[in-house]
Amino acid sequence: MFQGFNNSTIKYYEVLRKENSKKIYSENAILYLEGVKYPLDELYMELYNYFSKWDRDLLNNKRRCLSSVYNDARFCQETPVKEYFYIRFKLDKPDRKNALGFFFDASLDGYKYGLNIYNMDARGMERIRNYILDNRKFATKVIEEFNKSDFLELQGEKYKKREFTDENAILQDWLERKRISFIHAEPLNISFYEREILDCICSAFDSVMDVYFMLKEAL
Repeated sequence: MFQGFNNSTIKYYEVLRKENSKKIYSENAILYLEGVKYPLDELYMELYNYFSKWDRDLLNNKRRCLSSVYNDARFCQETPVKEYFYIRFKLDKPDRKNALGFFFDASLDGYKYGLNIYNMDARGMERIRNYILDNRKFATKVIEEFNKSDFLELQGEKYKKREFTDENAILQDWLERKRISFIHAEPLNISFYEREILDCICSAFDSVMDVYFMLKEAL
């Protein structure tokens, strides 16, 4: 059962930040196991069970959901070992474009979780706009309920020129964006070391589940 992260989590990443190398990872493998791998595996299983009740399309094998130890050597020669970790539960898209998914990320700088659209392109956002415009009443209700929940923050750059001035303000806030995501971010705090963080994550995911199903249909 997941009970939060621990002092080994912090110690491992503090050592790695001073010297990022495969040698340092090998010398601190026990810290990695105790502070990252074991609690992350437990969190994965808790979230796997959580999503199995909502949408089994999100249930991928563990290898595809959890971050690995090493960065891609083609792009990160100076930092071969990841200085962060994550869990992703994403929809499997053949072209990997506009893949809707839930996430949890953490590093020494803090942690965040929410709903994201991975590898989003202009076509994906256009589909969302068209869906909202074709289903104004339903979309307004879903967005209003999300706004009331206040667990996650709507993010995404807006276009400088407004094009949907005839729509209500609730829909405009989404229609005018180049992309959208729904995120909560915090510095490391006491919740990070307790099971409470899982309760916070699940409450946030609950609050955005209607949005998730709406975007899934749109995309």
